[in-house]
Amino acid sequence: MLDHKQLYLFNRARIHDPAADGQEVLGFEHRWIADQLAAMPAHDAPGDLPALRRQLARMVADEQRETPDSARYVAEQMPLDEFRILVQEFALDGLTEAQVFYYVLPRLTLEAQMPMLRIMIDEFGSGNLKRAHTSLYMNLLRELHLPIDLGFYCERSEPACFAFVNVFFWLCLRADDPSYFAGAITYLETTIPVFFACYVQACQRLGIAAHAYYSEHQHIDAFHAIEGQHLLRAMQVTRTLDPSKAWRGARLASRITSAAFEAAVGKARR
Repeated sequence: MLDHKQLYLFNRARIHDPAADGQEVLGFEHRWIADQLAAMPAHDAPGDLPALRRQLARMVADEQRETPDSARYVAEQMPLDEFRILVQEFALDGLTEAQVFYYVLPRLTLEAQMPMLRIMIDEFGSGNLKRAHTSLYMNLLRELHLPIDLGFYCERSEPACFAFVNVFFWLCLRADDPSYFAGAITYLETTIPVFFACYVQACQRLGIAAHAYYSEHQHIDAFHAIEGQHLLRAMQVTRTLDPSKAWRGARLASRITSAAFEAAVGKARR
């Protein structure tokens, strides 16, 4: 039976072999995304950019109104052995962070590429290998005595954590409109500074020195949230923004991210 691990392995292989045959696994992806989108209410789709911005702001505020029990546990109680597992579960993303974003650029107008490029410049440390977000994650893995070999995590990660990475391949490569990606990235860049607070607090409590992966995101993603708004605006100006699809992209990112975090925390606690 096909699963998210197989889809992930296909996505990684496709980078090196764009002609790789994946009809069956892409069918799995299509059904997965269709089910996710079908679960969202259809009546609340925004009709224009101002409405999209209001709904995004409302969604983020609603999600941040109360800290989930899982995030509170990470911040205040999770012991080091469990934290290692939590970090391990997101290594599939951390070791390849933002690489797939390259594929959305040709799908954007030149005007919309500019804010996206500014986000990517930060993701890759402004050309400084030591400051690239993947390098920061590798530092964290090393301190926790975890390997930096991607294959190690392919054999251990939860399906929901594979799905977290897989959704970006769909957003960047196969969604029928880059508006889905624009909504998703704007949502994530807006919410991560608050969402990562539990990680930063855990690192402080546990005495983890390589906390920069999390604390850097808290700092830089506040600026990326602004660039996300610039991305939406540039797409609107060039008449390439579908507000309804951008909203669904944001909702999709929220659902997949939350499921991955809850699955990772649950696994760590088990």
